Amino acid sequence: MAMEDVLPALLVIGLVWVLIRYMSRSSNTSTLNRDGIIGVTPAMVETVHSAFPHIPPGNIIYSLSKTRSAQATSEEIIERGFLPIPPATFNIPASLLPPSVNPPTPTSPTKPTLPSRPVPSLIERYQLSSRIPSRKGKEKDEEDSGAGAPGAAPGGGVGGEAVKWEDTREGREKGLKERKERMILEARRRLLEKQASATEQQTTQI
Repeated sequence: MAMEDVLPALLVIGLVWVLIRYMSRSSNTSTLNRDGIIGVTPAMVETVHSAFPHIPPGNIIYSLSKTRSAQATSEEIIERGFLPIPPATFNIPASLLPPSVNPPTPTSPTKPTLPSRPVPSLIERYQLSSRIPSRKGKEKDEEDSGAGAPGAAPGGGVGGEAVKWEDTREGREKGLKERKERMILEARRRLLEKQASATEQQTTQI
């Protein structure tokens, strides 16, 4: 008789435990979907956005939702120069937006404004004028280019070895900034070489 009384009690306890576990799991899942993205933290978004302020936070969050890595997203920006725009169905959690960025709001018509100033070049924007070789040092730079192309030196050039991912936020931002500067200077060098080659071909044809 005692055993017959115990079995129903155990079944009831088991059903209650399963029900409570199911409800708590559903609650946690809905909270994560509403307030954030699994595997993506505000610190990751802020780290990438501070290193690449020209990339919209929504694009960064969308990329992080796929990569789950600030380093992988940063590498994609460095390689491609941009991040894909999130689809209209992608919900950007307000909790992941950087503190300096407000949630997107519907735009309203504004009054026409005066023409804006010319957009500064990347060299001016990142203050790299001092790192551009002068005409006097051009011949020396061409001689040195035989020993190793710019951006391919040990330590993580544009097309060289992968840059070490620092443990601290300051270290990561500094490393990404240095790599961006190297890429800008390397792109400028290639553009000048291309222009010089085109000019030389035109002169030869004449």
